[in-house]
Amino acid sequence: MKGVASVLESVTVYRQGAICVPTAQVVGGAVEGPQIRVVGLPLVAIATSLRARVTGDDAVHVLDVRAGFEVELGEQTDLAAEVRALEEATAQSLVTALAISRLERELAELRGLLPEFREPRRREGPRPAPVEAMLALAEFVDRRTEALHASRRKLAIELEDANERERTCAARLREAGAAARTSRATITRAAIVTLTTTPRHDCTLAIEYEVSGARWLPTYQLALGDAGQGRLAMRASIAQRTGEDWSSVRLALATASLRRRTRVPELRALRVGRAQPEPQSAGWREVPQGLDTLFADYDAAKLQQPAKPVVPPRPPPPVAVHAPLPAVPQPAPMAAFASFGAPGSGAAPTAMPQSARAPMPRMSAPMPSRAAAMESSAAQEDEGALHSLESTGTDLSLPPQPVGPSDALLDYEGLQLQGPATGSRGRLAPAPHEAVVFAAGVHIQIDVVLAAVSRAQRSAAEIAGLPPPRNCTAATAQDGFDYRFDAPAPADVPSTGAWTNVAVMDCEVACIPRYVCVPAMDPAVYRTLELENRSAHALLPGPLDVSRGGQFLLTTTLAAVGPHARGRRVGLGVEESIKVARNTRFAESSGGLFGGQSVLAHEIDIAIDNRLGAEIDLEVRERVPVVDANEKDLKLEEHEAEPPWTAVDQPEDGVLVHGLRRWRLKVAPRAKARLLAKYTVRIPADRMLVGGNRRS
Repeated sequence: MKGVASVLESVTVYRQGAICVPTAQVVGGAVEGPQIRVVGLPLVAIATSLRARVTGDDAVHVLDVRAGFEVELGEQTDLAAEVRALEEATAQSLVTALAISRLERELAELRGLLPEFREPRRREGPRPAPVEAMLALAEFVDRRTEALHASRRKLAIELEDANERERTCAARLREAGAAARTSRATITRAAIVTLTTTPRHDCTLAIEYEVSGARWLPTYQLALGDAGQGRLAMRASIAQRTGEDWSSVRLALATASLRRRTRVPELRALRVGRAQPEPQSAGWREVPQGLDTLFADYDAAKLQQPAKPVVPPRPPPPVAVHAPLPAVPQPAPMAAFASFGAPGSGAAPTAMPQSARAPMPRMSAPMPSRAAAMESSAAQEDEGALHSLESTGTDLSLPPQPVGPSDALLDYEGLQLQGPATGSRGRLAPAPHEAVVFAAGVHIQIDVVLAAVSRAQRSAAEIAGLPPPRNCTAATAQDGFDYRFDAPAPADVPSTGAWTNVAVMDCEVACIPRYVCVPAMDPAVYRTLELENRSAHALLPGPLDVSRGGQFLLTTTLAAVGPHARGRRVGLGVEESIKVARNTRFAESSGGLFGGQSVLAHEIDIAIDNRLGAEIDLEVRERVPVVDANEKDLKLEEHEAEPPWTAVDQPEDGVLVHGLRRWRLKVAPRAKARLLAKYTVRIPADRMLVGGNRRS
């Protein structure tokens, strides 16, 4: 079956993992049979999550989707051309090395050109030295040596290049062998889609599968404008290591979890009496009676065909007397090579415990001769072992078998419906483990495939432990609701495991600037911004980059804001152009009918100086002592504040502060304001407040 290539169209990234939807174009009449093999899926794709749908042809529907594997070989290399290139590189290296050797000999000869002086004869004076000839010889030697050294440097560079070409050609020739070509084969997932009929018209086949190894985190950028306007852009930091690059895909981001249970909850019954252990749901059913009658027509058709020659089975090895008795008969050995995931491969199902297995109805037709012979041989072998153990006095009592199927039969992902030619036809059985993948005429053993899948899954699992960017938090549900965000344009996210920033959307927000000061703690005035979300999407917690007029101001943290709601204030730092000074006065006197009380009078005077060229909305916070309701000897009296302040009994910015008082006022540009508040604390004269009577 020839594979059909697919193109990744859209990806929905969840809190952990993603759902990918590639599409394959099917040409009408070009497909042989109703089965289509879509190749190119990543190895981390979960087999049980495969879904498929057909668009463009109303007469074609999907009947079944199965997972398989596909092996793709790299481009084959022209061995003759590589051999010629290697020979040419080797010859060039030899020629260059010989030329360098000749230069070395010439340099040695030049070094031997030195002036020689003959010995003078006896009683003969010294002869005049031929200075001009010596200078001419030295000049010749220097000129020739310089030219030879230049040629030698050039040849050395050529020799190095030739040796590098020779090593490269030799490496290419080694890689062009059969073993290297097999190692370069890539293993991918494949989806085998069975349709109701062969497509006669052009249609589109969409495959949907789930992958692990993908995460996303929200980030924001706020550009402040005039008159309380602002532009809030939501971005996402996405990291994925699925083995498949997301190129020009439609991205969607969701806060939901792919592992959350979606079943309708069952109400637990309330029972009166002694506690009883709750029965565990088995998750399986007995095989219905009369299952083999479904294959009556198949058996009748098989009887009409000429019988094939029966191959006698290999005689079983002798059973030792001391061999342990198996609890259940083991299935017959399967073939060494079988098509991975193909029905009717001859794989015997895992045996179910005898106490939980339904009685097998009588077959309407005899079993295949080979299977019957192997079953008869296994029965004779077990009977001989029984007689041998009885004669030796061995205890034949078997351990109690658990009621229910084995763990292999409860692994629904690994089950396979047996074909009509097997002994367990019409029943679910574990898929064979010894299998190979056939692709392009190359046999890949299943252990190689499983090793590749395991390596891809380990690489994808590293995304869960990837440290997030600075100040980023995980995308979670808000107020019990999950949200989905669709990116406006196609995006590219490579499968490198690194964080990639992608634009998600622009949110319509209103920015309400406020100034906050707590002069009892710090005289500095802080700029804050209260965001009002006017969009239908929730704003998730995440880092917020604030800029004004194209200039970056600071990075802060944005709290969660629901759709059409106001969020917490965002701090923008200290405003140096607003000055606040706080002065307090305290007086202690006697009071009461007989002077038995101490009156602690507190006065708070706050001066505000706005040096900005615009009107400001300022909030000043103060705190008064809190008196316990059970305390009878302690009283607090608040006097009129100028201007009046407000008692805050609700949490402010997520924190409940007892005794909080707040002034809210507008201060004109380049103007001053004054705040005044008084309160009195009355205590018995013979007592004192812990920490001192002065509280302001």
